[in-house]
Amino acid sequence: MIISPRVVSVFFVLLLLALGGATLLFVFYKKLYSRLSVRIAVLILASGLITLIMAVVFDELNRDTELSRWLRLLQISLLILGGPAVLGTLAALFVRRPLQQFNNTMTALEKSDYKAQLQPTGIQEFDEVFAKFNSLIRRLHREERLRKDLVSDTSHELNTPLTIMIGQLTAMQEGKHTMTKERVSIVKEQAERLSELVQQLDAYTKARIPDAGEPEDIQLRQFCQQLLKQFGTELKQQGIRTELHMADELIIRANHNALQKILANLIQNTLRYSEATELTITATPHQLMFSDNGKGVPAESLPYLFERFYRVDKSRNRTTGGLGLGLAIVKELAEQQGWEVHARPAQPGVSFVLILN
Repeated sequence: MIISPRVVSVFFVLLLLALGGATLLFVFYKKLYSRLSVRIAVLILASGLITLIMAVVFDELNRDTELSRWLRLLQISLLILGGPAVLGTLAALFVRRPLQQFNNTMTALEKSDYKAQLQPTGIQEFDEVFAKFNSLIRRLHREERLRKDLVSDTSHELNTPLTIMIGQLTAMQEGKHTMTKERVSIVKEQAERLSELVQQLDAYTKARIPDAGEPEDIQLRQFCQQLLKQFGTELKQQGIRTELHMADELIIRANHNALQKILANLIQNTLRYSEATELTITATPHQLMFSDNGKGVPAESLPYLFERFYRVDKSRNRTTGGLGLGLAIVKELAEQQGWEVHARPAQPGVSFVLILN
């Protein structure tokens, strides 16, 4: 029995199709298909197979016939353009849909619609970028809320003492109240509150300007002892005991003023918010940890403690009021030193960790 060349050619074509299909199934099964580069590679492979199959088929069909010049040109054109046309069309589908989604989301952001989120596409390269972009949208949304809150927070914090001062002074001016030490003390307290708020804003502004001072070797234990001594009265009044856990000879290299402001802000944060009875500063050559045993911070608030104007306590009373700039100042100063700063739950209390790079 003699097998005709036509049967052999058809068998060869079917074999190529089977191999191509098996290759595609293997790629899909191994989940490599989620990568755009793999998809394009598969398309190129498929395009080559299609071109080869078309060439074999045309050759078999035209083996016993003579084609005109124009029909031969048409066949050659199909062979040359057919594969790339299929490749280009499918590749465009892989890229066009994610880009269209990205464009729509950008349009929504231009209208301040921060609810817009990019959905996964199944293509790894796009999904990685989309995830980072979604994270950026959420951060921009938080920043926008903080900016809006700044106006109301600052207005309230400034308006409250001003209203009290004007009320007291007006009443004394009109003779409704006599000037007593108690009323003068009230006016003085509110004036000090105004001064503190202005100082916070000024301190944050200065913290964002790099200090031209050169870093120096600082004997950390002695440095901390002197700083705690400055806050001795306030710490004693609130019943806060302090401990230093670090070697006497430990020396770190830092800008003196920046380190002083960082630790001072952390101490003030403890005095104002923690309700602690113990304050511990622990240090190694590469890490400085500032811990208290107070009421701590809710887990959902920890990632935002160093953001400008963020306050765990949203109330606006005298004890826990303020603009929420103390820890933002700590972060700015630490990053200028090339350090990292994090907040961790201490059980009880909270720990602020400075990574000294």
